[in-house]
Amino acid sequence: MLVVDDSPDVGDSLALLLKTFGAEVRVARSGEEGLATCAEFAPELILLDISMPGMDGFETARRLRKLPTTSHATLVALTGRGEEDMRRRVKHAGFDRHLTKPADLDELASLLGVAPQS
Repeated sequence: MLVVDDSPDVGDSLALLLKTFGAEVRVARSGEEGLATCAEFAPELILLDISMPGMDGFETARRLRKLPTTSHATLVALTGRGEEDMRRRVKHAGFDRHLTKPADLDELASLLGVAPQS
C-alpha cells in the first residue's frame, strides 16, 4: 500500500494503523513523491489525499492511472469533504473509492480484506 498525504501526522499514523492490519505500507508526502515511489514500488492500494499543495490528489490520480505499475491499483481518495460534488469529482478523476477524513477503521479494514475491529 501507498499513503500519499502532505501532513506527516496523518500519513504516518495512517501507515502505522494499516501496518497493524498486516499491510506493507510506504508513505509519500506529495503527489510528485507518490509518483516517484510507484516507479519502484507497485502498490495494490493507494490512499491519496486530495488537498495537497503543488500537485493535488486529482492530478496525482490521473497520472497514477497512466503508469504501468499503478494503472490497475485501487485508488482511494481521502478528503475532509464528503458532499456529492466532491464525490463526483473524485470518481471523474479515476478513483475507485472515496473516504472522508478521519477514515473509519472498519472501512479501512474492509479495503484490506480483514475483519473489522469494532
